[in-house]
Amino acid sequence: MIKEIFSKLFRDKVELTYRPRLYLSEDLSVKDLKRLKDKIEKGKGSCKIILISDKEDENFDIVTPGQLRYRVWDGKKPVVAGLASDEEQAFELVMKIIDDCMKNRGDLMLKDYIWSL
Repeated sequence: MIKEIFSKLFRDKVELTYRPRLYLSEDLSVKDLKRLKDKIEKGKGSCKIILISDKEDENFDIVTPGQLRYRVWDGKKPVVAGLASDEEQAFELVMKIIDDCMKNRGDLMLKDYIWSL
């Protein structure tokens, strides 16, 4: 049992699911995405990751790659909605998601909107 807990807490790599329509901050390019994803999954780098929250009353979690490794996911794969170079850019991306959702759906059902992309 203790071995299971340690293996969940101290892993080398985190498996993530990336939405096909990934929101990126302006300073991140699509051509650098593969390298960035590899770095993130190893828990390295300083970028901010916008995850779709698994909590019913929250839309997103903003975390660093290092935080991914030390969080227990209980068999769930975290779902990435966006990547940003810093916290300010991450909040700007969330605002962009909100604007896009309002324009396209006319509501604030952000998770539904992201899943529809």
